Amino acid sequence: MSDSDEIFLGSRSPWWPTIERYVLAPLEESAWSVSAEDLAVALRGRWPDVRVGFGSVGGSSMILEALIPGGSGRGELGIALSGTGQAVTLDPADLEGAAEFAVWFAADVAPGDSGLHLIEPGSMRSVELVTGITPREVRERLV
Repeated sequence: MSDSDEIFLGSRSPWWPTIERYVLAPLEESAWSVSAEDLAVALRGRWPDVRVGFGSVGGSSMILEALIPGGSGRGELGIALSGTGQAVTLDPADLEGAAEFAVWFAADVAPGDSGLHLIEPGSMRSVELVTGITPREVRERLV
């Protein structure tokens, strides 16, 4: 592969958004959980065009899967709630969408002191989602 092929494929090209996988979860065991039904209601309240499925992929341990349509040149945001109700996988996701979703989830869906972190599994970097944190602060701390 030539240098021009690598740029064209967009692995780190400035012309293509970097699509990653993120996980939203507490770093330590926790007693709280979110039900699939409660998350579906919250998602539909925040993003009316969201598509939601319950246990939608055969053989998956996820109890809810959703897709938030992209807007303004952004890609779709994929959401999957684990069977425990304590972890959300964001895939596909760009950093901007993941940070926005994580701050919303921590503030509006998860219980008060949830200990949630947004984790970028590729680098194992994480940001604790403390009260008052902004999507911009989350993005800056994960870069």
